[in-house]
This record gives sequence, C-alpha cells and structure tokens, in this order.
Amino acid sequence: MELRILGPIEARIADEPLSLSRGKQLTVLGLLLSRAGEIVSTEQLVDELWGESPPSSAAHTLEVYVSRLRQLFNGHGPSLVRRGTGYVLELGGALLDARDFMQLAGDVARAAADRQHEVVTERASEALSLWGGKALADVELGAIGRAEADRLEELRLRTLELRIDSELALGRHEQAVGELQPLVAQSPYREKFVAQLMLALYRSGRHAEALGAYEQTRRRLHDDLGLQPSADLQQLSAQIVRQEPALRAPAAVPTTSREQLPRNPPAEHARRLAGLVAAGAAVAAVMALTAAGGARQPELASDSPTMRVALVVQAVPVSERYDDWRRGQLTSALDGLRQYAGTESQLVEVDADLAPSYVERVTDRLAAGRFDLVLFALNADGARAFAPQVRRLQRARSVFIDSSLAELALAGEPNATGIRFATEAPAQLAGALGGLMRPRAQARRRADVVSVVAGEKTPEATRVVAAFRRGVARALPRAKVLVEYSNEMVDPTACERIANAQIDAGSDVVFVHSGRCGTGALAVARTRGVWAISGDGVGEPAGGVLGAIFKDWDNAVYTAVAAFAEGTLPAGDVVLGLDGYNVGLDMSPTLPAGIGSKVVRLCSDIRLHSAQTSLETRAEP
Repeated sequence: MELRILGPIEARIADEPLSLSRGKQLTVLGLLLSRAGEIVSTEQLVDELWGESPPSSAAHTLEVYVSRLRQLFNGHGPSLVRRGTGYVLELGGALLDARDFMQLAGDVARAAADRQHEVVTERASEALSLWGGKALADVELGAIGRAEADRLEELRLRTLELRIDSELALGRHEQAVGELQPLVAQSPYREKFVAQLMLALYRSGRHAEALGAYEQTRRRLHDDLGLQPSADLQQLSAQIVRQEPALRAPAAVPTTSREQLPRNPPAEHARRLAGLVAAGAAVAAVMALTAAGGARQPELASDSPTMRVALVVQAVPVSERYDDWRRGQLTSALDGLRQYAGTESQLVEVDADLAPSYVERVTDRLAAGRFDLVLFALNADGARAFAPQVRRLQRARSVFIDSSLAELALAGEPNATGIRFATEAPAQLAGALGGLMRPRAQARRRADVVSVVAGEKTPEATRVVAAFRRGVARALPRAKVLVEYSNEMVDPTACERIANAQIDAGSDVVFVHSGRCGTGALAVARTRGVWAISGDGVGEPAGGVLGAIFKDWDNAVYTAVAAFAEGTLPAGDVVLGLDGYNVGLDMSPTLPAGIGSKVVRLCSDIRLHSAQTSLETRAEP
C-alpha cells in the first residue's frame, strides 16, 4: 500500500487508487497518518473532529471511523492499534510520502551543512517532487491537523531554501531569479527568499532590481506589521550598494558523491530538525554569515597546503553531565572535521583553573602550532580568560563560540569572530509554553505564578530572562513572574534553595537557566510536583520537564569552519538564530492535548518580532 498526504490524501494498492470516505473519517485518517507511529489520544481525535462542543455520541462515532479504517487497511500492511488512551497507526510495509520526505529533508540539511551542493540539489529536488499540493489539502483540519500541515509545509519551504542556496553556490543565479520571484510574491514576509532573490539579481548584473526587491520588502514589513527588515537583510542591501567582492558568485566547490553521504540522519538531529520546523523556525545561519560580510582571511602558510584548525575545550569530569554533553558535541564535530579533505584538526583541552600564567602557556602552544583557525568553545569564564590572548595569535583567526566580542572587550578586533547563539526567541517560546500549562497539582486552568532560577547575571542571562518574561506575558498577561539569580553556576544546592522558595510563594512553573546549578532546581520541581523548563540544555524534555532550550555546538563549529574556508567568515559578531541546527526549544512529546498546537500558533508571531526583540534586549540592564 502507498499512502500520500503531501497534497490530497490518497491510498493506492499496486498503483490502483482506493476509494476513501470523505468528511470526518478522512480527518481521522489524515491526523493518524501525519502522526504515524505515534499515539494519538482519543481526546485529541475528538477535539480535532468536533472542537470544544463534541456530541454525546462522539466516542462511539470515533470507534466507527476507526473500525472502517481497519477494514481499509486489512491485509495491506498498515495496522491501527489501540494503545493506552489512544490509537497508533503502524505503517508496516506500507509507503508514506511524508516519511520519505522527512528522511530526504534530513539528508538535505546535513549535506547543506557540509557544503555538498550537488548532493543538496539532487536530494532536495527528489524530496520536493513528492509534493502534489498543500499537505492534507482535502481534509477538514482542526487545530492539531493544521499544526501538522504547517509543520510539513515549513519543512518543505526550508528544504527549498537550502536547494536554492546550493544553486546560488553553484553559480546558477540567473535560473534562480525566475524561481524566486513568484516565491517572494507568495511569501513576502519570508526574508530568506528575499535575500536569495537580491543575491541572484545582483549576481545577474541587475543591481537596481536587487535593491528594489529590498525596498519593496521594507515597505511591506513597515506598512503591514510595523517592523523593519532583519539586520541581515539590511546588511545585504548595504553590501549590494557597496558592490562588495564577498557577494560575487563563488568558484565551483568539490562535492561529495551521493554514496559518501549516509541517508539516515542521526536520530537526535532528525528529531530536532522536525521539532523546530514544527514550531515554524527556519532562519538560515549560512545566509547570516554570508550577509554579514567577508573580512580578510589569514593566508595559509606556503609550506602548509592544509587548513589547520584547533578546537579549545575545557576538560571536565564525566560526572559533570551538562559540560560533558557539550564537550561530546564538540569532539563529535572535531571527528567530522577530520573527514574534510585538506583539513587538519586538533583538540586542545584546558584545565578548569584558568590562572593567567597557565592561559599564557596554552596560548604559546597554540601559536607554535601554526593554526589557521582557533575555535574557543569555552564557558563564560574561559572565554574571558583567553580573550586578551587573541592579539598573540596574529596568524590565526580566533573564533569564540557562544560569546559576543563586544562582551569580551574585543569589538573592532580584526582577527576575531564571536558566534553567539540567539536564545531569546526560544526563551520567549518557553515562556509562552509555561503560561499555557495547567498547574500539575492544582485545579486551576492556568498557572498564575511562574518563576525563573537564573545563575550569574551575565548579558546573555539578562536577555534570556527578559525574553522568557515576554513569552509568559503573551500567553498569560496577568501571571506573576518571580526572578532570582543564584550567582552560582555549579553548586546545585544554591538553585535548590531558590526553587523551593519560589514554589512556596506559589510558582506553578519553574524556568531554570543556571548551568549545572540548575539540576538542583529541576530536581526540586520534579519532587514537589510543579512543571519545569530548562533554559540551557540541562535535563531532557520529558516527564515534568516541559521543554529544554538547546544549542547545537557541533553545527556552530561546522558553520565557522566552512565560512572560514570559503572566505565569508566576518570579523565581529555573528548571531546564530532559530534553526533546527543552531538553537531552539525541544518540547516534551507528552505535552497535554492542544498545548503544542497553541505554542505553534504563537511561534510565527515570535519569529516575526525576533529581530526587533533582539535589538531591544541588548539595551536592557
């Protein structure tokens, strides 16, 4: 059996179409197919079919629909199984176009991260050819079905964006213009398409039209939404005016063959890609780097035909789960870099005790290693310790991951780059999620007190806390938000004390942003029966943890190295925004019915305001 939901729903056996009942039975089929392999509760199905006013016969009618679908599937592979309080549609040997598309989209994302442009165009074209219209086009969708359809549509657009990025990288700008013009007309607020159109027009010698596309977008955003274009789009416009060399069509890049790229993405990355796209998040870090401008890159030594990369990390005990998880991502990235032809990579571990004399000795070793690129993937204390040493590494470009040069007193340093994860948008989503939840141990419909356990009062922490508060206000304007800083990032007892005091004061949801110290606050929340949200990757989104903000350190490493190799890594600060491979919010798969879809609806609005929000938070004390 072959099943299709990327367009009108279809079921075929040996290429012969099956007759499907329309109306509510088709709605049930569409929702079960969009969540194939997952439990869909009867409550969700009833909400999808009848909304807030189901008839008294709703449960019986649903059983009738399920029985008819079982007859449709009988003997053809799929099975519809009752499990717990809901149903699971197991595909068996049946084919589902959405599942094939998701796998191909994962291949495309990974190939794009590796700059395998020919592979991207091939796999993306294959993925996009599976679509025959809007997902679930002929189904009467409720809130959950619309969220699933939006998730798939967002991933389709993201895959299309990556394919066009690769077409531009391969010098096919003139062909891209014809494809991008209708895309911009259909999605005028999708700035990635606008940026691609501007770049394609500029490379086709149509400079005035490129600036005209920017001006049209600027007016539309201002008139319709009261917004300005993103900083990246504004910078691209300025680069076009200056006709900067960085915008010229790049030379052809060697590509990896199809056989060399695994078809199955790592489960964690595939889940995050799907989860972030489900939340409507698709901002391309590669375009952000390109639009930021290409500064002069240090020349490779004449006796060294390879690019030498050092990755500086802190040595931590295996028992320190959070730092060890981050370190695992970084060392995984290092292993990946070693597979690049012409790249030599070395891991440099530094002690937790960063005395000035020790830092100087490590810097001497880095200078003696004649590295072209030094990546500092350290905590805030480590970044501050090594920042003054940049000027002693004149041959190398120094990149500080998860740091801002302005905050390291390196603004204007021509040989340094800061790559900051923009956690404001996922923090705002986390606040909305917390405001929407019903208290775990109370009969009230909504939480009325939400609290934040923060660590040191750094500029990043201030931005995250402010964004979280804005998210709470969006979902629950009257909620009281308690905030306390522990001034501690390691000792869990400090955060335990704060969380206990906040719960005593009535907190129903605790947002934790305090490193390893936060494990204490998460444990208290779990023990005392209140919801928790992790603001910095401590804890998995399951059970009492509603969600966890994550930063993909390994992808930041790949992005920096690839941009450096292509000559587009700017001096100054680069912001990695919401994207399945940069930063985002993982939400628990056990969220109560309806909450996830409400967060999805809020996310589009948060994305539209993310650029403006980022500028606002920089001015906050």
